[in-house]
Amino acid sequence: MRTVMLIASIAMVASGIFCVANSSAAFLSVAFIVGLALLCLGICEVVIGHRADFERAEAAVRLTKDGVRAFVVGLVVISGQITDDIVAQMIFGLYLVFEGVYTFRSEWLNVTHIPRGQRINMTISVSMLVVGIYTMFNISAFRFPVIMLVGIGLIIIGLKGFAQSFAIEYIRPSFITGNEEKLREAQEEEKRALAKAKEGIREQKIAQRRIKKIEEDIEAEREFMRDAQMRKQERESLR
Repeated sequence: MRTVMLIASIAMVASGIFCVANSSAAFLSVAFIVGLALLCLGICEVVIGHRADFERAEAAVRLTKDGVRAFVVGLVVISGQITDDIVAQMIFGLYLVFEGVYTFRSEWLNVTHIPRGQRINMTISVSMLVVGIYTMFNISAFRFPVIMLVGIGLIIIGLKGFAQSFAIEYIRPSFITGNEEKLREAQEEEKRALAKAKEGIREQKIAQRRIKKIEEDIEAEREFMRDAQMRKQERESLR
């Protein structure tokens, strides 16, 4: 399943490179290639979402939804429903924005504490958002060729497919080899958890030192107030 996903992603990236290389062409002249690539990716994602093994069940559901969206867009394109470059530009811009928003995760906001793989996914999602938003406003901005923007979008979608393929649990034919791979993955997860625990201990020590400093400042202020009160009482007693 992972191999199938990688092949579909390569086809998507190749179609995107083809569009960028032929950026001066009209959309209708490349619509068949673009639509076919999206159809293939959509079918692969739907099949893989139903049959592949994932670490979390919701990953399979997300992949299936991605496949349905890609299939619908690909079907619209390959059937010749989009005949105008401006319409194609707006559709692909909206498609990229939707994909970027849908794939973005709230835990990615804490960039310094997320694993490397999630940083790659975050970069891809942000890239889809940026390219999608710009594509919709291209007419009012730099007026880049529509096919070039579509090609860049296809390349980013293909890269997203690459990243998704590594979330699929690869099971080798050998039972023992498969267990050994699972053991390595579990050990890597343990290392990541240990790194997070160390970071948490470090932050706890910093917080403890800060609390101690604040408590010392409060005690010093109280001591100062007591001294001031005693001096005031001594002055009043001398009068």
